[in-house]
Amino acid sequence: MKILIIDQSGFQLQTRKVLIEDTIERCSVETASTLGEVFIAFQKDKYDVVIVDHGIENGQQCVDHILQIVPDQPILVVSDAIHCVLSRCEDCVRNHAIRRLFNPTPIKNIVRMVEGFKNYRCDHYDVETDKIKG
Repeated sequence: MKILIIDQSGFQLQTRKVLIEDTIERCSVETASTLGEVFIAFQKDKYDVVIVDHGIENGQQCVDHILQIVPDQPILVVSDAIHCVLSRCEDCVRNHAIRRLFNPTPIKNIVRMVEGFKNYRCDHYDVETDKIKG
């Protein structure tokens, strides 16, 4: 499994990288901290899952760039914001593979989400009403 983590450079980024590589078998993790690094990463490789800390500078632009290149790219957004990365929930559910975890979140939750990404659904979306849950 190949993972890209987008976060501010520093201790948290390196800790997440090491813990994910140590926990998930046959997993390699690359990191990026800027929009330019994300651009380069996607030019040279493909990823099973991208983890984005949405609170970083240019976090939204990173998500937008990824979705322009690979619309169905599995993306795990770690955020302390209430709002989703896309303004229309229905568009996200139909056209993209985005999941969210609120910050701070234990690494075990990130690992569980990455390993079972396709089994999780957005818990903010109501399939019956085709709307965001109120």
